Amino acid sequence: MGCNTSKESVQPAVEEGKEGDSVKNGDISKAAEDSATKTESSDKEKEKDAEGEKEKEAAAATKIQAAFRGHHARKSLRVSETASERTRTDEAPSESAKEPTKEQLEEEFSADDKELCNAASKIQATFRSHMSKREQATAAAKSAINMVESATAKIEEKMHDAVQELEGIDLADPDLHKAATKIQASFRGHKVRQEVNIHTADESKK
Repeated sequence: MGCNTSKESVQPAVEEGKEGDSVKNGDISKAAEDSATKTESSDKEKEKDAEGEKEKEAAAATKIQAAFRGHHARKSLRVSETASERTRTDEAPSESAKEPTKEQLEEEFSADDKELCNAASKIQATFRSHMSKREQATAAAKSAINMVESATAKIEEKMHDAVQELEGIDLADPDLHKAATKIQASFRGHKVRQEVNIHTADESKK
């Protein structure tokens, strides 16, 4: 019959199929590698951003601590210099011993630091509360003092009036002696009547 059964014509077709599959598989592996590379780069960028934020926070905290330590060190230095100068001489304290000026404080502390501003606000609020309580206590003490002074004045006025009334009585007045005698007689009569009533009640019980 006319069929060609030779193996040579079949083999090139099989080889071409293998080459096409290998090309396709190569494209898929390259795409997978590209996506993996992009994922790794995005993760690294996120890690870099997080590390950058942490570094900024640490730098701000270090800046605040350094400013406070510097202020404290300068203050301690001024105190030690003042003490040494006072031991050497009895003169007035030097300029370095004085309180820092507003300009010096502004140089040491920046108004842009939120932590310092928050700390200053808390200190101011605490001081205002302390002053308010102190004013209330002072007002209450003044009110109590005023009440005591008013009561004392009234008592002194009544005592003065009583003394004046006693001084106005004439002890040599005969009418006064008669009135005193009547009062004494009335009191004696009242006592006698009480004793008689008690004695009568005891006899009736027997």
